[in-house]
Parts: sequence; C-alpha cells; structure tokens
Amino acid sequence: MRKLAVIVLVVVVVLIGAALALPFVIPTETYKQQLAAQVERATGRRLDIRGPLHFSLLPAVALKAEDVRFANAPGAVEPDMAKLKTLEVELKVWPLIHGSVEVARFVLVEPEIHLEVAKDGRPNWQFGPPSAGKAKPAPTGGGAPGTSNLPVTEIKLGDIRIENGSLTYVDAGSGARQDIRSLNLAIQLPDLNSPLQANGSLDYRAQTVKVNLKLDQPLQVIQGGRSPIRLAVDSNPARFGFEGQLSSGAEPSAVGGLDLSVPSIRQLAGWLAEPLNIQGEGLRTLTIKGKLDGSPQRVTLSDVAIGLDQIAAKGELTAELGGRVPKVNGRLDLGAVDLNPYLPPAAGGQPAGGGAPPGGAQAGGGQGRTGGAPAERQQTSGAAAKGWSDEPIALPPLGGADVVFELALDSLRVRKLELGRTMLGLTLQGGTLEAALKQFALYGGQGSGTLRVAVENGVPKVRQQFKLDGLQALPFLSAAADFKRLEGTASTEFALTSSGRSERQLVQNLNGEGKITFKDGAIVGINIAAMVRNAADAFLNAEAAEARKTDFAELGGSFKIKQGILTNDDLSLQAPVLRVQGSGRVDLPARTIDYRLEPKAAPTLEGQGGKQQAASLLVPVIIRGPWEDPKFTPDLSGVVESALKNPEAVQQQLQQLDDQAKDLKRALKDAVKKKGGADSLVEDLGKALGGEQQPPAGEGATNDQGNKPEEQAQKLLKGLLGK
Repeated sequence: MRKLAVIVLVVVVVLIGAALALPFVIPTETYKQQLAAQVERATGRRLDIRGPLHFSLLPAVALKAEDVRFANAPGAVEPDMAKLKTLEVELKVWPLIHGSVEVARFVLVEPEIHLEVAKDGRPNWQFGPPSAGKAKPAPTGGGAPGTSNLPVTEIKLGDIRIENGSLTYVDAGSGARQDIRSLNLAIQLPDLNSPLQANGSLDYRAQTVKVNLKLDQPLQVIQGGRSPIRLAVDSNPARFGFEGQLSSGAEPSAVGGLDLSVPSIRQLAGWLAEPLNIQGEGLRTLTIKGKLDGSPQRVTLSDVAIGLDQIAAKGELTAELGGRVPKVNGRLDLGAVDLNPYLPPAAGGQPAGGGAPPGGAQAGGGQGRTGGAPAERQQTSGAAAKGWSDEPIALPPLGGADVVFELALDSLRVRKLELGRTMLGLTLQGGTLEAALKQFALYGGQGSGTLRVAVENGVPKVRQQFKLDGLQALPFLSAAADFKRLEGTASTEFALTSSGRSERQLVQNLNGEGKITFKDGAIVGINIAAMVRNAADAFLNAEAAEARKTDFAELGGSFKIKQGILTNDDLSLQAPVLRVQGSGRVDLPARTIDYRLEPKAAPTLEGQGGKQQAASLLVPVIIRGPWEDPKFTPDLSGVVESALKNPEAVQQQLQQLDDQAKDLKRALKDAVKKKGGADSLVEDLGKALGGEQQPPAGEGATNDQGNKPEEQAQKLLKGLLGK
C-alpha cells in the first residue's frame, strides 16, 4: 500500500510538472495555429493573433493574447468583425473538480466590434454558409419544464470587464450607420446566491448613457424561477427605470413598474433620429408611468399615466406578438387637450377682398352669370388662394400591425376651433386607417361619423361621413373659417371623398354631397327686407352697415362638390317679411363665393303685423368675393327684368311707395349738397352697387362703359331726381 501511494504521488507530481512545463515546451506559434484552426472550423472565419500569446494550465487555465483579430464576412466594409487590443481569460481548475465554475478573470481591452448587414439582408454575425444560418432546435434534455440542466452547481465571476470598447452597425441596404464609443462594463457575481450587479456606460451621439442592473437571486432565474430585478438607464435626453420580477420559466417574462422621463422630446428626437421640424411650443416634456407584464408572445401595459407637456392621459395597451403581424388593442382617456402648441403657425396671406369675381361676371349679371368653368379658378387673384397649405401632409406609416384603439377626450382645441366630449375609435388593418367618431360635441351640437384614410402609392385617400345636429353656426364658423356672416342652429349630414399630398390638394380634389339646415338665425351684413322696401337706401346708408341683418326662421338646402367646387341650386330662406331662393357656387380652393339670391316680399314690408301690403316685385342680390369679406350688391338688371314681366306689380308698388319715393328724393338732394356735387354721390352709389373706386362718369369714360355701376348710378339719380 505504501508503494502504491508513492507511485500515485509520483504520477501526480509528473502530471503537475508536465502541465506547468507544457506551455514552455510547445512553441507559442503552435498554440496560435491550433486555436485559429479550431475557430475557423467552427465559424468559417479566420482568427489572427498578431501579438504575444501567454498560456498556462495550472494553477488556473489562463490565456492572454494581444492584438487579436477576427475576420469579417466576405464583401463587408471592414476587414475585421472584431479586434481586441488585449484578451485575458483565467478559469480556476480545482473548483471544476467539485462541479463549480469560477471565472477569475475575463477582460476585453479596447474591443472594436463591427456589425454589418449586406444588401441581400445577410448579417455578418451569421457564420458559415447561408444554409448553415438556420437555427437548430435546442436539446430538450430530460428535466422537467422550467428546470435547469446546468452541469455545474456553482458559478462565481471575478474580474469581468470591458474597457473602452466600440461598436458600429452598418446597414448596406438602407445606408444607416450607428456608432457607440467608450463602452465600459463591469459585472459582479460573488456566487449564485448573491446579487448579480452590472454597471456600465457608453457614448452615443455625444451623449453618455449609464446602465445599472441588479438581479437579486440569479440562481432562481437559472433554475427556472423568478427574482427581483432593477434596471436604470440614465442620460440627459431620457431616463428609464424598471423594478419588478424576472422569470425564466417555460415562457420568460418580466412583470413590474416602469418609469420613463423625457425632459425634452425635441432633444431626444434630435439625439435618436432627426430634429423635429416643429415651429410650435409643444413637444417639450414627456413622462410615462405604468405596470408592465411582458413576454416574447405578449406585452401588456396597464394603469398607464402619461404626461405630455400640459396634457394628462390614462390608459392601457396590449400587444399580441405571436402572429403574422402584431395585434394591438388599447384605450387612452384624456382631459382637456390643446393642440395649438403642436401646430405650425396659421397660413398667412388671407384672401383679399375687392378682387374681380371668377369668370369676370359683373354685379348686374343675371343668374346665368354666376357659373363658370373650373378654368376660371386660375383667374382668381393669388392672394385669394393662399389660405391652404402646400406643405406635404406627414402621415405616420400605415401597416405592419393590426390596431384597435379607443380615444376619449373631455375637450379639444385646434386653432380657434373647440370640441367638447369626444369618443373616437381607431382601427388600422392592412394599411387602412378608419376613425369612427362615436360621439362628439361641437358648439352646442352632437354628432357622429366615420373617417377612412388609405395610402395608395404614397397618396392619402380620404372618405368621410358625418351627421351633426344642434350646432351653433356663428361661433363655429368664426372659429373654423373666420366667417361671421351666419347665425342660427345648424343640422347637417354629408359624405365626402378626397385625395392629395397636401391640404390644398385635398381641398382641390374634394367630391361629395350633403345637406344643411339653419333654424332661428340671421344673415349678418345684409338686410334683404330693407332692400325690398327701399333698395337705394339700403345700400347708400353706410352708417347702418354694421347693423344690417336678415333674420330667418329657416335656411337650408343641399349641395354637391366636384373637384373642390361646391354648387347649390335649392337654397330656401323663410323669414318673417320675405322668402328667398338662392343658387350659386363656392370655390373652396380659391376661398371665394359667387351666389345669387332671389328675394320675394311677404304680404307686408313693415314686418309681421304691418299694415302696408307689398307687390311681388323681386329684388335679386349678388353675393360675390372672398368668403372672409364678400360683397353684397343689388342686381338692378334683375329688377328691370322682373318689372318687364309684371308691369302691373311695378305700378302698384310705385303707388304704395309714393310717400317713400318723395322722402328718397329729398334725401338724395340733401346728400348731393352734403357731398358737394352729384359726381361724388354717383361715385359712392357706384361703389354700393358693386363697383371699384373708379372716376365718375365723364372722366375718361369710353363707349364700353354703359353697364358700369357708376353709369347705372348716374342713370338712377337722373331718373329719381328728374335730371
């Protein structure tokens, strides 16, 4: 027995001596060649150790290599996929005998890693021939689900570090490139029953990002259980934190609370992608807090509180990731939302008034002159067409996911427009977005509708249907289009379609039809009843312009829109002292109106209950010009036309209005004296009849001025004053 012990001791000593002497007996180049051959056999890439190589077996398996290079894929930009200034690995031998792995040292000094994706989509981290890139099923082993088959009982990590590394990513197909510099990482794990801690930092686009990770019970995770985990990512543009439980069971998952804080969204966007081209004051701060329950197949966010500048929102979101495309369902509830800080300044150059109407139709023209071909739109002054933006509409990418989302707002403000309680359902499927307004409140009205947006060849196509009852017209039109000429309670329904890359194109390509009714309202800026009673006085009395108003019990009609031109031929107004029929068109792209009203006096001219009876003498009115400031002028040729058709009615009305005619003559004579002459009064009367500021008749007049408003005014004065 003694001899056997001596023999065993001698063998052990010889083996230890051989292990210690072996690295010095075998040439270093042999190690390099063998190591390079093994790596190339496994990966298909060459490993080149250009600097010194140190290797030992006892008391620890240790390797130190300098200037190590690992070849890149054929055709890659960089010749090497990875370069290391120094690689140090030290694994203790004696713990392996007891089934324990103790890594005393693993240090990468100044590693340079270059990740590339070729134009054909093949990444350089896919080793071997293309067919070898397919993933092989992992061995299942004999253990129960969620248990570990780790052949060791203990893992200890000593000095684990990455010093001053760098990482680049290049996509040859898209041309994208990302660079990470100053990459440092240190990992601490005394044993599996102690917390695993990882602390690191990196520089990305001139910003330093710090990462801290702590896993309290790593052994539980290795064995398929769960462990508390805390993760913090800190940088100037954004801070992110997660605290919860990490599980590595049959389906790995993370459950816990998340917290995201962005001091400046603009700074974050400029750091991660491109600076936001937004002129408004919005998109400053962002905070998101909520509960996360995530796995490779499903991610759920619940009890989410979002703060965007002054906007506060709550909601929930679920994403199913196991199908062909992700399926997202969610809901977001917001309070009062003001979108003005996120909108560009309103388009300048509002349409100017006083320009020639489309088609060159004069104020004295009949109904047949109110129309015009679409080509006439080009004759409208440039200032009248600047109200719509030519900026391309920035739509988010549609497609890539199926989305069902519900949005609720207490109120919404866009420019001057304000909406009340609104419920919106969003559905995105196959590149088509559909928005269903289940409920919305708008200036006293309640409505519903749908909006469908599809992008074909990069061009948005829009289809919408809406119904609205009880809308207060004046505040709505004032806020939406700065139009202050109409009062009343409106009800409307319409169906419209359009397509275009900009706001102006959408308006130019607008088509559809609808109807609208106003009740218990008024047309502001014109008193049609006064025109019927006394057409000349209604237009000459400039001091009463602000007080002009035509009250009505009901006003309504239907419309059709073709290529942005709205036409209507069944307008009907029912007022206490008159009835009005109307027809014409509104050029939406040019923001102009060309309309003709045919008023007909009711049984009295003094209002309801009046004693004086009126004949059925029509006094047509032309409404023409930019819709922000349209001009209202009497159609004198229409009066003549009506008089020729019904001379008895003219005679009857002249007799009834004899006293008023005498008063008018006296008023005109006084006006002539006050103005200092008939020519000055003719000029004012010509303006009232729809003319521009032109010299009185006789100053530079030509033979073709017989139908000009100032000549009509001169003839009218001569007829009334007997001159």
